[in-house]
Amino acid sequence: MGEIRVLISGTCPPHLNSNYVLLREITRGFQQLDGHLGRLDVQLVPLDKLLPTVSDWRPTYTLLVGGLALETIPLAMVSHRCKLHGSRLAFWSLEDPYEFDCVLQQGHWFDLICTSDHASSCFYPGDWRVEHLPLASPERPMPATGELLRASARWMFCGVPFVNRLRWIAALVGACPQGLLIGPGWPAYAPPTAVHQGRIAPGVLHQLYAVQPLTLYLGRDQDLANSIGVIPSTPGPRLFECAGGGGRQLVCGSGLEAALYYEPELEMLPAATLGEAIGWLEWAEHHPRELLAIGERAWRRTQAEHLYRHRASRLLTWLREL
Repeated sequence: MGEIRVLISGTCPPHLNSNYVLLREITRGFQQLDGHLGRLDVQLVPLDKLLPTVSDWRPTYTLLVGGLALETIPLAMVSHRCKLHGSRLAFWSLEDPYEFDCVLQQGHWFDLICTSDHASSCFYPGDWRVEHLPLASPERPMPATGELLRASARWMFCGVPFVNRLRWIAALVGACPQGLLIGPGWPAYAPPTAVHQGRIAPGVLHQLYAVQPLTLYLGRDQDLANSIGVIPSTPGPRLFECAGGGGRQLVCGSGLEAALYYEPELEMLPAATLGEAIGWLEWAEHHPRELLAIGERAWRRTQAEHLYRHRASRLLTWLREL
């Protein structure tokens, strides 16, 4: 088998993409497969270099990653250029179902669509090639956990304050105020709840996963273009990233699908209700050693199943089937 060339790009310019680090991790996942699935050459290019790179480099596969709501990508031209040079065009949709209408309007340009949300995959046209592909974690070593008992906050959450998250956090702060909130737009809760108004670097966040006793996983409830009202089912990247950094997670709300990736009470703590969440927070305070074991088991599960090289391998398998 000859060399396989994989060209990866986002669907908007890097300066508009707050999740551009995901593209780098996905690219690294493909690069790690070089030599395992034959000779593999992988390039990540910004959107403005996509069309000329397709013409000059002539990739075997072209993969676009992100959402389609911004309409910053000339899909008709990209599809034509890929066909002209024999490159299969795939799309990894990271914004289902929040921008689902946009994908339905423009998805016909792709040979393969991978959606990060399982519920959304059920609503695509039947004659499209659509596969479910959740996000994952970068490959990280298991951190030393001796600092866990010295963490000042008992729980942490990092993310945007969507309405459903505000409801959960307001209730948790009332019952267990020793927490740390990170992200722009959060209310100024009274001490001992600490609030950092702003974004932090991914490396800093991964360090916090390692030392905070519990990280809350809260999905998002926000629809930009979801007229048929698809309810998301698959957890986002933070679930995998925290576990991949050896963190211990309390999965709050309707996280049933999380149990497909991590074993409840062994690799993460499930809380369908506020009462269950408060109960787990109280349990964690008195069982630090058991809590450490949960993080260690979650890390091992991630290394075995939920790294970006695992997702890249599956995506390449589907592309080869086209």
